[in-house]
Amino acid sequence: MTMNAKGKAPGVYPLANPAVFMVDTLPEAFEKEPNNSPAAAQRVKLPIIVNGRIDQPGDWDVFRFQGRAGQAIVAEVYARRLDSPLDSVLKLTDAKGRQLAFNDDYEDPGAGLETHHADSRILTTLPATGTYYLSLGDAQQKGGAEYAYRLRLGAPRPDFDLRVTPSSINVSGGLTVPITVHALRKDGFSGDIALALKGAPKGFTLIGGLLPAGRDDVRLTLTVPPQPQPAPLSLTLEGRATIQGHQVARLAVPADDMMQAFAYWHMVPASDLKVAVRRGAMLRTPIKVSSPDPLEIPAGGTARFQVQVPTTLTKVQFELSEPPEGIALRGASPVRDGTELVLQCDAAKAKPGSKGNLIVNISAERVAQPANAKQQANRQRVSLGTLPAVPFEIIARQH
Repeated sequence: MTMNAKGKAPGVYPLANPAVFMVDTLPEAFEKEPNNSPAAAQRVKLPIIVNGRIDQPGDWDVFRFQGRAGQAIVAEVYARRLDSPLDSVLKLTDAKGRQLAFNDDYEDPGAGLETHHADSRILTTLPATGTYYLSLGDAQQKGGAEYAYRLRLGAPRPDFDLRVTPSSINVSGGLTVPITVHALRKDGFSGDIALALKGAPKGFTLIGGLLPAGRDDVRLTLTVPPQPQPAPLSLTLEGRATIQGHQVARLAVPADDMMQAFAYWHMVPASDLKVAVRRGAMLRTPIKVSSPDPLEIPAGGTARFQVQVPTTLTKVQFELSEPPEGIALRGASPVRDGTELVLQCDAAKAKPGSKGNLIVNISAERVAQPANAKQQANRQRVSLGTLPAVPFEIIARQH
């Protein structure tokens, strides 16, 4: 099997079911025996990828490198994520044998259906200039020819991957639905990520396209055109961020948030983001939201914004969906141009600087006229999906 890795970012890629292959841009080397102790440690120069194996039970592979005071380093094992049986452990020591860092299992949220996150990862800052030793072994004291690994050792490479859930959407024309974008942040990257549709057909609109700094996920909304589509469409969502002065773009991988064995949650990748737009019956004109971007909500205070809904709808109700902690919908009242929603912020639970999107579910009453005057009208509450996302920011209350 062959693979063209030109232009690919470092990562794991499918090669042929069920095989995967990992590519990188760092120098590569092989682990060389004997290197079972600090005295026999294999010298390596950072940054490097070491391809090795724990070739017998109880084996340890030890690597020696030079470091500087204040230098940040990452040591990360890829083994179980590449279908190796190795249950790795990593231990970092200084020249005197003092343990500085240790890790057994590192949970990778992008590892699909993996239930045992057996790979190891250390991110630390070196305390002094000198010699350091990194030891790699198997937590179960097992080994053999199949116990292979790839070890990345070097400076952090801040980056991110994206997942978007769900991977398939079925919605009436003209309505708005919530989706969730998850950031798989790498090596300490914590900045803002701007989200947008890429090459979407006319009429598809993404609202709330910012994954705030420090957050691992954000709910936002997708509004579809009113016209039904003859076949499901594939959409592409892209995230952009500035990392160390350079703009980085990553495509969001469609996924589904699934539970396995009543215990494990996984984001399972799908081939593409499919959207089916069926014929809509309730909305002749779109729902409009009038709100600053972002809506500033004072901690301990209230904020208001307006919603304009089609006049054919009656007894419209609004409800916050999975509201951020400390934010509640306190009322909805008619105004000249529609309906005004009032939000209340609990200062003890929502702190200034918090950002995100408010997702508001909306429903209305539909009245079916009776067949004759003796029968009562049939009243039915019908969901209209959600409002377009309302970006918000908690601010300090003015006194």
